[in-house]
Amino acid sequence: MPKDEFDPADPLELTGMALLTPEDTTDAMCDCFVEEFMRLGYDPLQILALFRNPQYLGMNMALQNRGEPFIRQTIAAVFARWGRPVSWPASPH
Repeated sequence: MPKDEFDPADPLELTGMALLTPEDTTDAMCDCFVEEFMRLGYDPLQILALFRNPQYLGMNMALQNRGEPFIRQTIAAVFARWGRPVSWPASPH
């Protein structure tokens, strides 16, 4: 089967799944997103850009629900845990 077609019988096919939960998992989800991309070599501004990108559904949903200050704080906190302090550039406004 061509690579761009989904094969439901392929056990190695990457599939996403939503799990409903009564608790808010946004904090843990954001921490995981940030740490994953930080460990891939992304800098804080690149990670923030991913949260702003609607193609990254989970990240963008967290940004829409919690706001940019929360996302920036999460990025800074995760980087700090790894001994990498974050200083955000001054806003051009």
